[in-house]
Amino acid sequence: MKKFLYLLVCLFSYQLASAANEFNLYIGSNYIADSTVKRFDDQNNCTLVQNFFNDNEEMLAKIVAGANGYNTIVATSYAVEELAIMGKIKPLDKSKLPNLKYINKQFLNQAYDPGNKYSVPYAYTPVFLAYNKDKLRQLGIVPDTWAVIFDPKYLNKLKGKVTVFDSSRNVIAAALLYLGKDPNSEKESDLLAARAVIDRAAPYWAKFDSDSYYRGLLRSDVWVSMSYSIDIFKTIQDAKASHAKVNIDAMLQKEGNMYELDNMVIPVFNKDDKLAYAFINMALNPQSAYELSALTGSSVPNDSAVAKLDPAVRNLDWIYPKNMNKMYVFKAYPPKTRILVNEMWTEIKMNGACWL
Repeated sequence: MKKFLYLLVCLFSYQLASAANEFNLYIGSNYIADSTVKRFDDQNNCTLVQNFFNDNEEMLAKIVAGANGYNTIVATSYAVEELAIMGKIKPLDKSKLPNLKYINKQFLNQAYDPGNKYSVPYAYTPVFLAYNKDKLRQLGIVPDTWAVIFDPKYLNKLKGKVTVFDSSRNVIAAALLYLGKDPNSEKESDLLAARAVIDRAAPYWAKFDSDSYYRGLLRSDVWVSMSYSIDIFKTIQDAKASHAKVNIDAMLQKEGNMYELDNMVIPVFNKDDKLAYAFINMALNPQSAYELSALTGSSVPNDSAVAKLDPAVRNLDWIYPKNMNKMYVFKAYPPKTRILVNEMWTEIKMNGACWL
């Protein structure tokens, strides 16, 4: 009996030690290199556990609802602003982040976090149109404009072959860009104009899809998709590796594009700031940034890392845009605008795409 109790005590102690040695990262999927994770584990005698979310709205909702098991969160621009307003993240002590010196200054001191009080950049992800090159060539369509997913002139040829993100921010921003308006506009008239464009286009779309749209491109079920660079980078690699006949390509749009500038923040409920700073500082290191970009096609705001990349990656305009003046970061909506947009999006989704 004593031996059994001793074993129980040892098992319980081991479980406590294991939990204490876990570092919980809340992040999008496929967004950190395995080699980086291993190096962090080895250097800090811990186990980095990745917890995934698909959309920043989902992440915000969980944090608001009381989720509190994370040591560091990788959140996009407007989500950082909202987390700060809600008092959910800690101000940073940048003296503990010497590798911040490697970050390109154009990605610092953004409007959503002046002076980087709460956040430091991790990576960024352009949003654009990916497409079946052969199908669009046959149709005589060049997807260098958002009109391809909003204008019936194009959609009549593409009905049931287009997907857009299941994301109010991204779809409304694209519609505003198509209309020549500020993609972060809070004006009710602008948002209603974007809503009208979306309502007109939605019956032609196959579905709202942020998670598996790239599979449709691979199968040739979908010919045009609103896309993230990291997804399309991997999809093109998978197509080559499997010798698929489909020819997938991607392109930025002439009206401009959004990019999700993702940042590392420390939540107020984190109990181990030393480990959180160790992770953030390591992620800012050029080697970690290089591993991230080389493996996943993520765009990193780290010039030293970018210089090491294969030119085949570094020169892709939809990963590293040549004209950042036409790339826009999301800003947080004030409460009144957020309510309006949420109501609009619910109605848009209820009307739905054609779901072929």
